[in-house]
Amino acid sequence: MTIYIADIIPFIIILQSIFFALVLLTDRGSKKISNSYLASFLIMLALQFTVMLNDTYGTANIFLSATLCVYGFAYGPLLFLYSRSLMYRKFRFSFLQLAHFIPFVILLLTAALGYSFCGRFGFLLYVSLLTYSTLAILKVVTYRKIVKETQSSLSRTDLVWLQWTIIIFCVALLLDMVDQLFWSTDLFAGISSIHLMILLLINWMFYKGLKQPQIFLGITALDEAVFMEKRKAPLKTTPDTSEKQDLEHIQGFMRDSDLYMDPELSLRQLSEQLQIPPRRLSYLINAFLGQNFMGFINNHRIEKAKSRLEYPKEKGETILEVMYEVGFNSKSSFNTLFKQKTGLTPTEYKKKHLSS
Repeated sequence: MTIYIADIIPFIIILQSIFFALVLLTDRGSKKISNSYLASFLIMLALQFTVMLNDTYGTANIFLSATLCVYGFAYGPLLFLYSRSLMYRKFRFSFLQLAHFIPFVILLLTAALGYSFCGRFGFLLYVSLLTYSTLAILKVVTYRKIVKETQSSLSRTDLVWLQWTIIIFCVALLLDMVDQLFWSTDLFAGISSIHLMILLLINWMFYKGLKQPQIFLGITALDEAVFMEKRKAPLKTTPDTSEKQDLEHIQGFMRDSDLYMDPELSLRQLSEQLQIPPRRLSYLINAFLGQNFMGFINNHRIEKAKSRLEYPKEKGETILEVMYEVGFNSKSSFNTLFKQKTGLTPTEYKKKHLSS
């Protein structure tokens, strides 16, 4: 039996998918549900590529051949549910989620009866994959907006890597569509660009999926409600008497307290200290201070950083030490925000004030 170079990558995909799925399923961390969805996605990949190689090197089987495009109807739901499981703190498995897999089950049973769905209605697979990919991306975008309204830091919570995961998945999908509908996307020696993209996707998802921070557990229903209420709130330019009192209380507290220097500060925590309900606090900050929660907190952090750079606690204090102490945990975010507020980088600002 001759093994072609182009078939080595599918072998690697199968082995890596099985190995990574086992690692995820045996991980004892707090992300069991997320890991289960990701492991299921990898197992589906391994099954599909096994069928593909069986058609090439094994004994042709009508049932297995008929399932080749069926697995695709599981990828979309699994990727979508995996994304949601990362975003929500109290995400739980429910039997209603199984409704997403009804097309997959029906088509699998159809294949078992000897009917191949792929040829005549295969385009529905692309409709399903594009629909779920779009839903997942929209969910990530909304999630990031909610985080800015309820959390004080993005560096551990923004899930940019998840957005890139979906993008890589979409690139592989588009390459497959071009390959099926227009012209071959194979590279040299018959190596499939689609298989290379899937191999990249597997390694990216596994590495980033395990590496995701544990400190932030996800948004809550209250966080989502705060965001939705902000969108529905009427525009006001002048606060009434009670709103003025609350605003004075907020600004006085922020002047006298260093709570904003906590890098994990959330809207809920600040509301507890102020004894102002989270929804009202968010409304006041947005409507009358013209900022979201994250921007509001970061403004105070930047002002504190400016003060520390002008008047260091001790000789030789570094910018990095100041950055961490005022509540930032990302150098790039700190430098970008600092320059936006002052027109100078932290280094330039420090030199300017030390020289004067």
